[in-house]
Amino acid sequence: MKFHFPNSKKKLVTHSLQSNLSTNLKIVHISDLHLGYYSTLEDLHQLVLLINKQEADIVCFTGDCFDNIKYASFDPYLVIPLFRTIQSKYGKFFVPGNHDYGSNGIQIVLNIIKKSGFQLLLNDYYKIVTPAGNILIHGIDDICFGQPNFNSSFQLADGPIAYRIGLMHEPDKVKLLDPNIDLVLSGHTHGGQVRVPKIGALYTPTFGKKYIQGLYHIRRQQHLFVNKGIGMTRLPIRIFCSPEIAIFNIKAKKSRT
Repeated sequence: MKFHFPNSKKKLVTHSLQSNLSTNLKIVHISDLHLGYYSTLEDLHQLVLLINKQEADIVCFTGDCFDNIKYASFDPYLVIPLFRTIQSKYGKFFVPGNHDYGSNGIQIVLNIIKKSGFQLLLNDYYKIVTPAGNILIHGIDDICFGQPNFNSSFQLADGPIAYRIGLMHEPDKVKLLDPNIDLVLSGHTHGGQVRVPKIGALYTPTFGKKYIQGLYHIRRQQHLFVNKGIGMTRLPIRIFCSPEIAIFNIKAKKSRT
């Protein structure tokens, strides 16, 4: 049994940011599905349908795919055909979270992610060549249980880059990333999962204490977004903290004429 108050409807949270791209770009960001305990294959199916309605150019997934893969209520490999149907023009990208490392199951999770058509970014980057300008996506391994290398975020691909995206599960170490990354996407906190009006989150996890939910301006042109996630952990409950999908409309550079 899952309990959501006021309701369980997934929110579409939309933000618009400027860029040096010559045409607009749409990014869809999901995080913290926590599949296999309180979230089922049918929940995932409905999520995929909602993602595909957005007609994304890029889909980013910032970890905690499973709550604990050892105790999943279904064969975890059954998520592959569903994940493979996620549509995006330029690809879909993944970094792991702390729960993906649970019960030493990280290699199974990463195998599933690769077979699902995601580009896995472990202290690495991926260059997307588009007519609007080149995009560089950086990914950092999980801070809690992985082997994060923040220096990798300073690596650049050959040729001009019009926009840079950083993916990391835990948000609080964002200032260790290259400050020239335009948009950093993270999750981990669930927005607290239980929030009290006028007070906010009652609890957030380690490395999710400073940046809890929403969009933050970090420095220069850099923004951080902390996604409240889709699933739940520990208790099957969300209060005043609806699950969300984030949509970023990256606007083309303004003409000087």
